[in-house]
Amino acid sequence: MHRDDLMNKMDKLNVGIVGCGEVANGHVRAWKRVNKAKIVALLDINASLAKKMSKKWDIPKYFTSLNDMMKKVSVNTVDICTPPSTHMPLAVEAMQNGVNVVMEKPMTMSVRDAQAIVEAKKKTGVTAGVIHNWLFENTIIKATSIIKKGLLGEILSVEIEAINTKDDFMASHENHWSHKYPGGRFGEMLAHPIYLIRHFLGGEETIEDIQVAKLGDYPWMKSDELTALFKVGKKVGRAYASFNAPRNSIYVSVYGKKAILKIDIINATMLKLDSRGVAAWDLGSDTIGQALKIFGSTVRNASVRIAQRWLSGHDNYIRLFAESLLTGGPPPVSVEEGMKVVKSVEKACELIEKAEI
Repeated sequence: MHRDDLMNKMDKLNVGIVGCGEVANGHVRAWKRVNKAKIVALLDINASLAKKMSKKWDIPKYFTSLNDMMKKVSVNTVDICTPPSTHMPLAVEAMQNGVNVVMEKPMTMSVRDAQAIVEAKKKTGVTAGVIHNWLFENTIIKATSIIKKGLLGEILSVEIEAINTKDDFMASHENHWSHKYPGGRFGEMLAHPIYLIRHFLGGEETIEDIQVAKLGDYPWMKSDELTALFKVGKKVGRAYASFNAPRNSIYVSVYGKKAILKIDIINATMLKLDSRGVAAWDLGSDTIGQALKIFGSTVRNASVRIAQRWLSGHDNYIRLFAESLLTGGPPPVSVEEGMKVVKSVEKACELIEKAEI
C-alpha cells in the first residue's frame, strides 16, 4: 500500500507501541495527548513485560511479534522504542506492510542499517521519522526562534554538556544493552549533541577529535568521561558527557556575534546575554538584569510544571509527527536526517573504541 492511498483513508491514528521498556512509558503518555490518536496495541518479545504495561496503561491488546500485531489489529502507525540494533528490521517490516514508522534515537547503530530504512521508506512511500527529542524541548524551540530573528547575529560556536550521575539507569546496570554496542553508553547518547550541533551550526559536521577517560568504578564501562570536538565549515562545536556528575544536567551554549544564549534544558531556563561594556556600571546593571531574567524564567516554568501542563521534547515531537501523518506533511525529523546523524555516531564510536584510556 502506497502512502498516498494510506493517507486518503486515514482520519485517525491507530498506534502500536513496539518495545515496552522504561522509555516506552513516555511515548504512551505523549500519544495519549494527541487528538485523533489511539494506542491500539503493545508489543514486546517479553510477554510478561508487555502484559504488565498493558495493565498499567489499560491497553488490552499486546503481542510478542510485529507480524501478529499487524495481522490481528488495525495499526497504521508504529512507534519503535526498542534498542537501536533492532530498529532496522522492525521499521522495514512495518513499512513493507504500509505502516508509518517513528523510532527512537539513535535511528540505528550503523550506516548500513540506516540506509536500509531510508530505501524502504522511498520504496513504500510511507512516513518515517526519528525522534531527536532535545530539538523539541521548549527552550530549544524558543532559542531557535530567537536565532531565526537574527538576535544573536552570526552563530560562531555551540557547546553541549550532557552530564549524568553514576545512577543513570543505563550506565548503572551491568547487563544493559548499551554496554554491548561500540562506544558503550556514549554510543547510545551521542546522537543528542550531534544533532544539536548540526541544528545550530547549520551544516554537515566532521569529528575533529574525541578524548575519553575512566573515572568511575563500574567495571563494565570502558570509559565514562568524553569530550568531542566537531567542525561545521570553519565553525566549531564541542560536546562533553559524563557519568560521574553530582546531578543530571543538560546545558547548551550558543555563541553569536551579537549575543550568547545559555540554555538549561532540564530546568527549562534560558538566559540571553547581550553585549556589554566593561565599566563598573555596565557590569553591575548586567548582573541585576541576569538575576531578574533567571528568577522570572524559573517562576514561570515552576508554575507550569506544578499545573502539569509541561510538555517534553517527546510530547512535542510526537504531536508534530502525528500532525504530519494527518496532513500529509513531512515528519519533524526525517530518516534521511537520522542517517546523517548515525554516520557521525558510527565514526565517533570507532574513535572511542580506539582511544587510549
